[in-house]
Formats: sequence, C-alpha cells, structure tokens
Amino acid sequence: MNSVIINRCCRRTKSERKVFLHTVKRNILILLSLLLLSLLFFSLNLNNGFWHSFDFITLQNSLEMRTDLSAAFSSEYPFKFQPLVYSVHYLLFKSFLFNPKGYFLFNIILHGLNSFLVYLLVNTLLRDRTVALLSGLLFVFTVGNYGKVVMIASGFEDLMITTLTLLTMLFYLKNEMKNNGRILSLWFFLSLIFFIASMFTKSTSFSILGCFLAFNYFFHSKGQVKKRVLNPAFIIFLVIVAGAIIAKTLLFHCPPRLYSENPGVFKFFYYAMKNVVNYLVRMIFPVHTSHLVSTSGPVVILIYRLATEIRILIVLTVVSYSFFGFVFGNRTIRFFITWTYIMILPFAFFQFPNDWLNIRHLYLVSIGFVVVISSGAVYCSRLVSHRKWRRFIPFIVPLAFVLLAGFIVVQLDKSYENKATLSDVAELRESLAEKFPDVIVKDGALRFKE
Repeated sequence: MNSVIINRCCRRTKSERKVFLHTVKRNILILLSLLLLSLLFFSLNLNNGFWHSFDFITLQNSLEMRTDLSAAFSSEYPFKFQPLVYSVHYLLFKSFLFNPKGYFLFNIILHGLNSFLVYLLVNTLLRDRTVALLSGLLFVFTVGNYGKVVMIASGFEDLMITTLTLLTMLFYLKNEMKNNGRILSLWFFLSLIFFIASMFTKSTSFSILGCFLAFNYFFHSKGQVKKRVLNPAFIIFLVIVAGAIIAKTLLFHCPPRLYSENPGVFKFFYYAMKNVVNYLVRMIFPVHTSHLVSTSGPVVILIYRLATEIRILIVLTVVSYSFFGFVFGNRTIRFFITWTYIMILPFAFFQFPNDWLNIRHLYLVSIGFVVVISSGAVYCSRLVSHRKWRRFIPFIVPLAFVLLAGFIVVQLDKSYENKATLSDVAELRESLAEKFPDVIVKDGALRFKE
C-alpha cells in the first residue's frame, strides 16, 4: 500500500515538473519574441540624438555623480526626487557616455520586457493565453500610447516605473490568488521590494494602491470564501506610502506637488474630469494640433478637420463601453477598465492643466486599454468561431491600432531627428558643456576633452 502511494507521488511530482519546465520554455520563447519585435519596431529610433530637455538634465546628474554619488538624491530644480532613475542612468552613462544609441537600445529592451510582463499579468488574472499574448503584442506595438516614451533617450523614467509597477502587481496578485494574501510569503516579499523601489522613481504609489484596492474588491470572493477588501497586506502598503511621504518631506525636503495651478475647487474638478476624458480619447484618437498633423498629408489633415465630431463619438463609445463592461464583463475586464481610469488620475489631478496633452503619460495607462481591446477581439472571434474566415473579422480592430501606432512612430521619429538638430537643442548642449570643464561640443555632439 505504501509503495503504491509513493509511486503515485513520484509520478505526480514528475508530471508537475514537466509542466513547469514546459511553461518556463514557453515563457522564454515569448519573452525573446517580444524583445525581437520591440527591436524591429523601434530600430529606426536608434540613430536619433539627445533632443528632450530631460535628456540633458539626466546627463548633468550623471556628470555630477562622477565626483559625488549623493547627486542621485538631488531634488532641487531642475532635478526631481528619483534616485533610482539617476542611478540607473549613471550606470548607462559609464557604458555609453554621450552616445545616445546605447540609451535608446536600453529603452527598447526594457519596453520588450514590459510587454512580456503585461502578458504574464493578464495570463495570471484571466487564465487565457490568447488574450494575454495579444495584449503583450499590442503593448509592444505601443497601442494606446504610441511609443513616445521609448523614443526619448531619458524616457526610461516612465519605462522603469512601468516595470516596477507590473512586477509589484504581478507578485501581489500571485500572493492573493495562491497564498490567500499571506504576509509571510515570498510573493508578498517580492511585491513589497518592487513597490518600495517604485518610490525611488516617479510617484505612482497611490495609483498602485488604487489597483490593489480594485483587485481586492473585484476578487474578494472565491467560491464560498470571502476575503476582506482592506486586508493586512494592503494596510501595510498604505502605511509604507504614508511613511515615505513623511520621509521625503522631512529628510529630502520634497513634499508632494498636488497641482501646478490653483484655479479654485470647482474649476479644479472640472479640469481634472476634462483631462481624464481627453486622455481616454487620445488613446484611441491621438491626432491633435501639431506640426506632425500639418505635414502628414491630405488624409491626416482631413481626419483632423473632423476631429471634434470624432472625439465626441469616441467619448460616447468609451463611456458606454465602460458601463457595459462593468455590467456584463467578467471580473478581469472590470479590473482592467478600472486600471485605466486609476492610472490616468495622477496626471489629470496632480499635474493639470499643462501636461494632459503629453501622450508619454499614457504608457502605463494603456495596459488596461490593450487588455480591453484584446479580450474584445478574442471573445468576439470565439462567438463566430464556426464561421471560418469570418472569425478573423474582430481582429481588424487591434490590427488597425497596430497600423496607426506604426504610422505615428514613423512620423515621431522624423520629428525627433529634426528636433535634435534645432538651435534650441544646440543651446542645451552648449549650456551643459559650460557647466563641466572637461565636456565640449564637437561636430554638434557632446564629448569629453581628449
């Protein structure tokens, strides 16, 4: 009898080990594929130069860190309190110096990694590999955010916070789903580590907490077992955020900045809600007044002339889809709809009204968007799976977004190549060289004196 039980246990262990190894191999293949797609999609960007003002701020910080590593904690203007960003840039600077190609390559690789983490997150929640893989593909093609953040040398600031947010969410979700939210577990510890790391980049702590709360609410019941929405794990994270705010204010003299202007209570909420709507519209319809539009041909110009009518239709569609998604969607769809709104709020409330037009803020937000697009396409396709070629019709929507993203990335690349040669950028190079005796501008590029 005992030998039979032992044999069964051994067979089960071997079977589980085989499944685990198969999953690891498949995930490695998906990761490499997404990295390759990311490199191919953004390879045109590798020859761009430093053109964004923050490129030169991070270069200045790295130059200061050569003699004083504490410069990583600088928070006085023009610096922001994000020591992890400055530290990573310093490591890149030691390798690539003033060669922008290395920084862009790092951005592209990090973007491919983020796409893989989107796949893992969706597959963990939805248990649907097709939807998860399509979500990762749409994200690698920057659907909903259109790649601006990848195309700025210093854009890894947004890429890094997305990596840390996704890792935090992934491990938190695994701990809740597999360990019933136990605090003394490896999953919780990993989630805590990446959450703390995220505080040393851009401030998205409250967005992450909001997503924790949304997950706890939508997934608080599992069969007959119900869990508390305000569970001990969430309270620990909340206490850490409160402590971090106090420490940043007292030790680093970096209090939270709620908004750039004070228009009054009524206008504050009016502008904020308007910004939320504008962000949602821009994920679907990113066309707005710019030099890009005026030089992109008659078709784009015609579309822009109808922009007001198109935006109204998009707003009605987004509102109705959000409503019906909450009413008829499953828990995962509701969670990612909520994700989209929660991730938008910091930019709508805390940095309005001057930053809402910047699509680079949509990088983290667009995760919820690509999941909604992917699940809609896959589920609709399955409804007509018996219709041969017609089952592929729903995939026209994500394909259209990929083509749109590709068009915008090409246009942005041309624009940024031109910006790197403008006099304003030349002045930024000269200004940086003046601050450091061993740095010069030669042939339109920054260099160290020989």
